Amino acid sequence: KSLCFQIPALLTAKVVVVISPLISLMHDQCLKLAKHGISACFLGSGQPDSRVEGKAMSGMYKIIYVCPETVLRLMEPLKKLAEKPGIALFAIDEVHCVSKWGHDFRPDYRRLSVLREHFSSSKLKFLEHDIPLMALTATATIPVRADIIKSLKMSEDTVIVLTSFFRPNLRFTVKHSRTSASAYRKDFRELLGTYNDSRNFRGKGQKALREINPDSESSSYESPDDTMSDNEDANVDSTSHEDNNFEKTKVGMPLINENAENELDVYPGVDDFDVTCGEFLECSQSENFASSAQCNKTSSSSSEIVDQGPTIIYVPTRKQTVELANYLCKTGLKAAAYNAKMPKSHLRQVHQQFHCNALEVVVATIAFGMGIDKSNVRRIIHYGFPQSLEAYYQEAGRAGRDGKLADCTLYCNLLRAPTLLPNKRSEEQTKVAYRMLRDCLHYALNTSICRAKILVKYFGEEFGPDGCRMCDICINGPPQMHDFKEEAVVFMDVLQAQNGQAMEDMGCSSMPRYISGRRRFGEVPNFRGVVSYIREKFPRFATTDKVWWEGLACILEGRGYIQEAAEIPRVLIQYPELTEAGLNFLNLQSEEEGVGQILRYAASV
Repeated sequence: KSLCFQIPALLTAKVVVVISPLISLMHDQCLKLAKHGISACFLGSGQPDSRVEGKAMSGMYKIIYVCPETVLRLMEPLKKLAEKPGIALFAIDEVHCVSKWGHDFRPDYRRLSVLREHFSSSKLKFLEHDIPLMALTATATIPVRADIIKSLKMSEDTVIVLTSFFRPNLRFTVKHSRTSASAYRKDFRELLGTYNDSRNFRGKGQKALREINPDSESSSYESPDDTMSDNEDANVDSTSHEDNNFEKTKVGMPLINENAENELDVYPGVDDFDVTCGEFLECSQSENFASSAQCNKTSSSSSEIVDQGPTIIYVPTRKQTVELANYLCKTGLKAAAYNAKMPKSHLRQVHQQFHCNALEVVVATIAFGMGIDKSNVRRIIHYGFPQSLEAYYQEAGRAGRDGKLADCTLYCNLLRAPTLLPNKRSEEQTKVAYRMLRDCLHYALNTSICRAKILVKYFGEEFGPDGCRMCDICINGPPQMHDFKEEAVVFMDVLQAQNGQAMEDMGCSSMPRYISGRRRFGEVPNFRGVVSYIREKFPRFATTDKVWWEGLACILEGRGYIQEAAEIPRVLIQYPELTEAGLNFLNLQSEEEGVGQILRYAASV
């Protein structure tokens, strides 16, 4: 991806300006270019040399990396640079950050439309043509792409170059788990065996992290104490923490007690140190993970095995990074926790040991990994629902960059809908966040469609009739199908019955309704009321529980038969109503078009 804007800098006598979200990403790129004799610099609050900005604006560097808020400040100096020696193009990396529909929206990115306004031939008379704008990302759905072009005020003639999203060496699996401390032993037995079988394991726990007294677990990010973002974390001076709170063991990583909070880590801001740093790429290879030891099979039906190599485990909260890393260290693994509230010295040490293969496992929030350039990561484990399928695919994509087989496993509680939302969000962002979580739930509940096919299609790419032939769905085959047509008809009949009458005993609420594509207000029953009504009026369903009907509602929603009536949809439908397709289904009562589906773990439900 970087070659797209690096090559123009070498083929012209002009400068290329690259907007990037993170200082450490820019630092990494500059070091790599310097190895090849290409002059480059980065600008922003993380630049220690105050003279670099002046040199950059005078044209001394071929490539200038700059964070978005800094480029907004440098409009006038950049105009002078555009005149002499000239700017070949503006490249906006990680451009999905522009879109409010994306998984990593950043307001400063959305303001970058000023580049099109200020650097056009109509504004700067010395320009023969507008300075080109190049936007790059590895993860953008069709709506996000459209929003990027609109937000940046790019031309209607913008050329879109799209490569395949399919990664043929990634093996995707979903496993049902409580994703709590009580499930660690069962869930990570295979991972422990992978590393311990390859060395002379003496059973001595490597206590790499100091023990903490964890608070009670939370099922949601929405906490009154969750007020500090990763960007704010990065700007806190960690010196006092290092002096007063560190406790270092002989063999492992330090930890301070306040790092173990049940808080969300949002994607870091531009000056955060939550990404791979270039200086760590120079360290010696202290331990080679390219062992011939064989891993246990992901599936009993699969004959392919994954080579040994580093593992990244993503967890939703900071508290979980510490708890799980502590557990893995006690079992003998070389593991470390990573979250944005930890001191910078600890984060640097984790990065260094990870890149030098001195760590086997990093347990992290999403603060770890953007722009990571390590080719031999063999496993990406998500221990809990991700925030979106875009984020999931981006994080999973950090595995197997050497082209060798890698495992991407999602552990999630299929009996509980994900509720992990950032605390700081607008109403519009809440809608988007719930939609993304709903997509994640449907991906996990799927039992019949190739996982790679679902992910690729999510980004608007057509997938062939055959699956990847590696994921758990392709290996295990479709499950036994159960016909839920009777239950589906009852559920939708009850919804249809409320079209012309208010059903007081169903817990109706004045919510917007969408009938045949037209919006109007009326009495819409809430989901709990519908289930209670069915239990009362249909004795054969008296013993069914709400969770089972939630699963059926997911199937019906996935088929387009029902939809959410509320303005702000939740992960699970709260105010269900029939769609036109649902009405047609009831009217036709087609025998061959039944709702033949199975809910995974139906016995548990």
